[in-house]
Amino acid sequence: MVLKRIFGGRDPDTQPSDDPRVRLEQAVARRAEEYASARLGLAEVATGRRRIELLADRHRAEIGELDDAARDQLRAGREDEARRLLVRRAGLLEQVESLTAHRDQIAAQVEQMRELTARMRDDLDRMQAEKATVLATLSAAEAQERAAAALAAVPGAEDDPRALLAQARDRAESLSLRAGADAEVATASARGREPGVGDPVERHLDELRRGG
Repeated sequence: MVLKRIFGGRDPDTQPSDDPRVRLEQAVARRAEEYASARLGLAEVATGRRRIELLADRHRAEIGELDDAARDQLRAGREDEARRLLVRRAGLLEQVESLTAHRDQIAAQVEQMRELTARMRDDLDRMQAEKATVLATLSAAEAQERAAAALAAVPGAEDDPRALLAQARDRAESLSLRAGADAEVATASARGREPGVGDPVERHLDELRRGG
């Protein structure tokens, strides 16, 4: 029962993430928890065996005392009292035999559990080492894939930096030329509105100024 409780079956887990790294971390962590539970169970069983051994030792000591007491009672002529002590001694002997058989059974179980626990420890160490290798390899592969995708990317005409720079440069040049042309037109128009020397009205007015 103890082995089945400790080493058998698992509680159902919640739905794991689709990320293999998360699932791997969860699996290794779960295995570590199982190993910790196995060690705790092994310690509990070993403690139980030690308690049985101590109880059997106490019974053996009491059996020796009862044997001496029965011998003393028999020498003193109290045969009934000696018989009563020997009956108790016989009962303790049966208990010692039962405890010894139980202790031997648990001892065999402890050895089996130790072997399984050691194997679990080895498996956990191997899984943790492999996990570190796999995660490092996966991260490197993903970084390599991202780098390769960036290097292989061919921008379209709408988002090609070179094309956009050329368009911006052409627009700037076009706006500059248009602004220059507009300035020339404005200058020429302003000049056309200024009084010119060839204007008859202005020429006659100038003559009047000079003739006083």
